[in-house]
Amino acid sequence: MQIIFGNPGSGKTKVLLEMSAKNNIPILVESDARVQRLMVKAQGYGVKIPAPITINQLNDGIKAVYIDDVKRLVEGVLHVDLKAITINRDEECEVVDLDAR
Repeated sequence: MQIIFGNPGSGKTKVLLEMSAKNNIPILVESDARVQRLMVKAQGYGVKIPAPITINQLNDGIKAVYIDDVKRLVEGVLHVDLKAITINRDEECEVVDLDAR
């Protein structure tokens, strides 16, 4: 798993859209409105991505996803204000800091 972080406008979503296009892995989002926004962004960047999906569209045939803005996803699905998360760091975890480029 990769963790991609950076300040707003650092290019996190662009990187994820490029990864989605390259690897044919959909992006999991909180709403149909967000699906449309990502499709517009992908078109603007000139990348062809598989259609992003919402939680309601997850099924057994989908084996991998990317998440753009995990805080937005969790808050949108659970209808809560997310205050903290934990992530297990294992040998497969790569942290990418876009602000450090």
